[in-house]
Amino acid sequence: MEQLKFKREEDIDMKRKNFSEFHAATLSGMNSILKLMMVIALFFGMIVIDGCVVGGRYHPQTFGTDSTSAYPHNEKKDSITLVRWVELYKDEALNRLIKTALDSNRNLLMATARVEQARERAGIVWANLWPSVGYNGTASTGTAGKDAQSAGALHGNNFQAYGVLSWELDLFGKVRHANRSAKAQFLSEIENRNGVQVSLIAQTAELYFLLRDLDNRLAIAERTLVSRKENTRLISERFNKGYVPELDKLQAEQQEATVASNIPELKRQIIEVENALRVIIGQNPGQIIRGLENNSQDLGPAIPAGLPSQLLLRRPDIRAAEKEVESQFNNVGVAKALMFPTISLTGLLGFASPSLETIITDAGFLTSASGNIFGPIFEFNKNRRRMREQKYRLIEVTRFYEQTVLQAFSDVDNSLYSYRSYDEQLQILNTQVAAATKALELSNARYDYGYTSYLEVIIQEDNLYAAELQRSFVLQKKLTAVVSLYKSLGGGW
Repeated sequence: MEQLKFKREEDIDMKRKNFSEFHAATLSGMNSILKLMMVIALFFGMIVIDGCVVGGRYHPQTFGTDSTSAYPHNEKKDSITLVRWVELYKDEALNRLIKTALDSNRNLLMATARVEQARERAGIVWANLWPSVGYNGTASTGTAGKDAQSAGALHGNNFQAYGVLSWELDLFGKVRHANRSAKAQFLSEIENRNGVQVSLIAQTAELYFLLRDLDNRLAIAERTLVSRKENTRLISERFNKGYVPELDKLQAEQQEATVASNIPELKRQIIEVENALRVIIGQNPGQIIRGLENNSQDLGPAIPAGLPSQLLLRRPDIRAAEKEVESQFNNVGVAKALMFPTISLTGLLGFASPSLETIITDAGFLTSASGNIFGPIFEFNKNRRRMREQKYRLIEVTRFYEQTVLQAFSDVDNSLYSYRSYDEQLQILNTQVAAATKALELSNARYDYGYTSYLEVIIQEDNLYAAELQRSFVLQKKLTAVVSLYKSLGGGW
């Protein structure tokens, strides 16, 4: 019994010794890897502090901000915060359409999906800045003769399980440039999404005002048709009694048919605009609920043009183009960094044994740490050409940014002038409609008393009909000019 007890104590002491040796070996291996990591990280930090990142840092574009009078037709140089679309449009039916479009429009939903894609891509690139930790396990068995074993063939069992840590040291900024490029691309997609939203609001409002214009023109045509049918009836009775020649009757019928033929065309256009709006709001063809008529819309040029530097901060397309420049600038940095060596570190910590029963022991414990450096020497100018390609691409996106700024200034100035010119034209047409209405009344009276021919009545009817249609059209254009100004200033949300 004493021998068994002594033997048991010896086994316990041996196990304690083995565990202590295993624990010490594990700590020693981990400390070796950690020390190597710390040395490399310290060296990496010194490189960063010394500013050895190739390609430099991006500075925002300033094209167009030094202009003091970008909009010659803007009378006001002050600037206020842009109003939101729900504050700009007082028509509840229009606001409901816009809200539905923002919730259900497929183009906007696709733009939102592109934003999320860019977000995930940026996250993937950002993860490359940090070490990668993984694991590996293998189990194999084989039978080989002595010669085969000497040639490296597996004989017996082999079990391995270990964790692997790998890290590419970004000494020359390749990964950091790629991270900045991906982040700028993500921000560009956000601005593109915002631009789609602004365009969507503007397009919905424009189509709605066009729809209400077509409704008004249809009402004018139907009202005029009723009047001309009455004229045809009266002249037909006079002709039957021999009071007027047949020519007057035929002219009255022509005038009635001219207006009647406009009605199917207007109804067809109304259906087309309604369906276009239904597509925008993500619904099948059908009717659109109306709100205020165009002549009851309470819209005015309450949105000032502001200053050029402030415009650059408003327009989503300008901000998106500027972020594209930033993204491409960092792509040039990536191309430059590819011309320098790549240094990576690999650490391994695990176990290997010919038997599963003894794999997790000090005898099976293994650690490994290694560094690797790789760089190009001569590749027939492939890297230089890659870098020059990215530089030319940077020139391209910079010129696109500048073109976007110039177009933005032009859009604002056009919208400002369009609103004032359409407002002036509308006032003239109001005078014309009033005069044409009075002239038609006088011509009808003169014709009834036999002082003039029916030709004069026809001319006055045509003048009034054309003036009313033109006034409706110009009113719609005036409202659209306000929408265009809202859009050209980048909208508000």
